[in-house]
Amino acid sequence: MEPPKLPTIFKQGRARNFNYQPMYYDEEKERAEELKRKYAGEPEKLTREDFRGQMRSDWSRNRGKQAGSSNIRLVVIAIALFLITYLILTS
Repeated sequence: MEPPKLPTIFKQGRARNFNYQPMYYDEEKERAEELKRKYAGEPEKLTREDFRGQMRSDWSRNRGKQAGSSNIRLVVIAIALFLITYLILTS
């Protein structure tokens, strides 16, 4: 049961639900393709946990690079501002 709604001048839309239902799914065909991949030497699909671990390692590696470059940029901007302030105050 929903609580009574108070009158308001702002209308808030409801979120749409997403419900995907495939038209046709052949479980036997899916299993056969998986076996073909397994025995043909093709790489297997990443499991959810493997994918998460890979994303975490990529994220941490890229984060270190970005933090270093942003720190250098911050130092350069600070030095430029100090120089401009010094030139303005000494003239």
